[in-house]
Parts: sequence; structure tokens; C-alpha cells
Amino acid sequence: MRASTIGLLGVGAWLGACTSEPLPGGSETGVPVTTGPVGSTSEDSATSVHSPETTATSEPAEGTATLEPPSTDDGTATDPDVYFDLGVVPDTPGSKCESGIDIVFVMDVSTSMGGLLAQMADEILEVDAAIEKLDLPTDTHYGLAVFVDDAALLNDGAPYDDAAALQADFIMWSNFTASNEQVGGGNSNYTWTENSIDALYLAATDFEWRPAESTTRIVIHTTDDTFWDGPTNGNGVPILHGYEETVEALQDATVRVYSFADQIGGACGCDDVTPGWSTPYLGMLPVPEATDGGVYDINQILGGTVSLADAINTAVEESYCDPYEPVG
Repeated sequence: MRASTIGLLGVGAWLGACTSEPLPGGSETGVPVTTGPVGSTSEDSATSVHSPETTATSEPAEGTATLEPPSTDDGTATDPDVYFDLGVVPDTPGSKCESGIDIVFVMDVSTSMGGLLAQMADEILEVDAAIEKLDLPTDTHYGLAVFVDDAALLNDGAPYDDAAALQADFIMWSNFTASNEQVGGGNSNYTWTENSIDALYLAATDFEWRPAESTTRIVIHTTDDTFWDGPTNGNGVPILHGYEETVEALQDATVRVYSFADQIGGACGCDDVTPGWSTPYLGMLPVPEATDGGVYDINQILGGTVSLADAINTAVEESYCDPYEPVG
């Protein structure tokens, strides 16, 4: 996919030497803030190609290759200006990409995440308006999963009626973060480690994704800390799924994960929290890299150096109609 111009980070570039597994921390307290770009992305395809302009009398120089438009079955040439437009399926000459877009937000709603949830609520309509400008063949479908030590896929896994309905839930969960409770109630959240893994698994397997052949599937994931790796028990809550199992589920569902994650966290504000998001976890690729996605420094969003709406929209534009190429 194309390299981002607004802060998308090369996975593994934050703290390249750090490969430690997540460590449980203490109670939810303050969040360290750092800013500035900390990596680069890979680059593949160009955004668009147009055939060179020529006149009826012009001739190419000897030995110069010319760009010929592809031919149809009957031998006639297709219109090069149509074929080389942005959004054309390369192996189907003359056919524009007609993919829809499904986006599931997988959000850490622990106490330290209130600011980002509020920002998401403020900007989700801006995100939706930008996606509408892509002139998609169908309306974008949105879903939402939330997690602390437990996890839940909201709206019974069905897409929201519209972005306004999604915004209302973002507002509700932004307010919820002040409670320091689990998503399903019960015991309070006493640890920094959260349950990203079960939430990502739910998004991959239980959301009502439209067919992969005609849909670009994206997860926008946010967290500022490490994760429980199941099956285990975390802070009195059953953790059902493991890291490798969840990556496989995301890949099987052809879902790209774009994570907004931290670098340093934990109770002391000094633990490396990059494994699984921007550096390997127990020798396995980070989730975003393994699923052909990307990772952003969450502090650039919270610090205002990178726009959340712009980051999400860039992720969408880079994924749209781009062949899914998971790794590992």
C-alpha cells in the first residue's frame, strides 16, 4: 500500500531493539506524552498513472518504449484515460473498482483513554464525510467493539444505521471511561494490561462483514498499553483468545488493522508497550504488519500534531481496492 504522508509509522520502527512480552502493570493512572514521527512506511503502488499526451504526427524516438492501452477481447483498444485512472482494477481493463468499505472501531475504554474517545466522537462525522467523497458504490458500514479486561462487540455485530448513531455510542463510551469499570460491569479495572486480543478477535469473526470480494475491511484499533494473551485469567476476567489465534482470524477475514498505540506505559510510565503493535511479540510479527495495516503513535493524536480524522481517512484511502497482502 502507499506510504502515509501524515504520520503512519513503519511497524517495528519505534523501539527496534525491544521485543519483550507485555507486562501487567498497576492501576490506571496518568499517560506519558511524547510527540514526533518515529518511523517510516513501506511503499508499493503509485496513486495514479496517466498515458502521455501525443499528437497525430508525433513518433516515438527509436528504441523508446511506448505505453499502449490494453485491448479488449475483440482486439479493440480501451480508452487509456479510463484504464489508468485511480481506482481501476489493474487486472480488469476498463473496470473501475466497485468495492464498499466496512470499518470496525476496536476501542480501549479504560480510564486513560477518555481523551481519545472524546476526540473520536468529535471527528467521526468528519471521517464519514471524507469517505463519502470517494464516491463509493454503497454506504460505508461501521461497527464498534470496546474492551477493558473484558470485551464486547456492540449492536449485536450489526453495522450502525449511520455515522450519527456511531457518534452517539462514542460519546457514551467516552463518558464510561471515567468509571474505571469493566465493559460488562462487576469488578473495577486494577491493571494497565487490557484485552485488545479478544476485542480484535470479536471484530474479525462476529461483525457482519460484507463479502471480502467486494469490500475493503478495516479495523481502527486504539490502546495505550499492553494486552492479555489468552487463554488465561486477567484481573478476574476470562481471556478467551491468544495472540497467534487472533492474527490468524484477522488474516482469514482479510481484515487490515490500523493501530493507534503507545510506546511507553504501565503503572510506572516506563514499560515498553510496543510489542504486538509496532515491534514483534514473542517472535511474531506485530498485528498491523501481519494484517497489511499500519500503526500510529497515539501521542501524536492526543498532542494534536497529527489529526485523528486525517489519519483514519489516509488509512482508508490507502487500503481501498489495494490487494490484501498479509505477512507470516
